[in-house]
Amino acid sequence: MIGFLRRYQKSLFIISIGILLIGIFVGLGGYLLSSNDMSEAVASVGSTKIPYSRFVSSLNQYEDALSSKGVTPTDDQLAKIKQDLLRDMIVNALLAQQAKKMGLQVTDEQLAVDIENTPAFQNNGSFNQDIYFQAVQSVFHESPQQYEAQRRNALLAAQFKQMVYESAKLTPAEIKSAYAAAHKGSARKFAKDGRAFAAQMQQQRALDLINFYLRQIVPQVQIRTYLKQREEGT
Repeated sequence: MIGFLRRYQKSLFIISIGILLIGIFVGLGGYLLSSNDMSEAVASVGSTKIPYSRFVSSLNQYEDALSSKGVTPTDDQLAKIKQDLLRDMIVNALLAQQAKKMGLQVTDEQLAVDIENTPAFQNNGSFNQDIYFQAVQSVFHESPQQYEAQRRNALLAAQFKQMVYESAKLTPAEIKSAYAAAHKGSARKFAKDGRAFAAQMQQQRALDLINFYLRQIVPQVQIRTYLKQREEGT
């Protein structure tokens, strides 16, 4: 990926699961491009529709973050950002569906806590229902029910990633052996650097596991993208 995207992609595509874990995988070759309309969806993942308005909102927020840093992406960079954003949203939809199949759930209480703790819906640090309703309508162009359904799916995907991350723990012997192998057989600085190295190893193992799950899931789900149609207004 070009240097520009390396520097700024984390603010958009990384999800916190104890440590930061990238929730996308390389080679999502299961896209089925279609000209079929899906009621203003930017993509469909099985029976799940990803609203174009949500895609645009996320893209605008990312562009605003870049603008605050004095960065204006080129047309090619913007096209890459759009494709990566769409891929990220598709992957989250896939993981949410897998989480449901495994019996994971997001309770109404968990959803309420997530919404109430969203800074954009607060006034002086406290949740404000009027601000919430206005923000959902003006930013996402959705009803509260639609927004909450999307948030529930996002939290399900996060639960799945958390579960995978926790299952990716390594033994102390594995960590020390891998550290020595990465440093030409020397573990001299392991006491100082071992914790950070272990976190990186666990993150990579979790990412590999998510990639494995996705490669099993993708052939079983019909995935269609409509970004070109939406942008052309067709």
